[in-house]
Amino acid sequence: ASLAHERPVILFTGDGSLQMNIQELATAVEQQANIKIIVMNNNSLGLVRQQQNLFYERQFFASDFRIDIDFAAIAKGFGMTAFNAAVDCRLESLLERVMAVKGPCLVNVPIAKEEEVYPMVPPGASNSFMLGGCNAEKCGC
Repeated sequence: ASLAHERPVILFTGDGSLQMNIQELATAVEQQANIKIIVMNNNSLGLVRQQQNLFYERQFFASDFRIDIDFAAIAKGFGMTAFNAAVDCRLESLLERVMAVKGPCLVNVPIAKEEEVYPMVPPGASNSFMLGGCNAEKCGC
């Protein structure tokens, strides 16, 4: 983002992931980084929940959030332009507005808890073994 200010960086991240380093929103605003943050918000630690679903007999523990965090409001609190896709539901026009923002912008996109992310590395496996993804041996990645 700092090397090519004229080109936006588009980050797709989960709500749990964003919470791990949410203070970096301040850096994005201070530096006026041309970053567009799309938060896929399922009110959970999605990969943890997915592992519990697939490998631990759906024994969900500490992976679902009981509160609905308003990430658009948090981003606005940092001084960032932000939208909530649940409110601004015409996605195509919303994305056009996001890309027109000079500087950082965040979009909160509610998704179902059951949505899963692939490829993924199963618990205890090496990063060279992924489920649902492209392995180098299979497809020459």
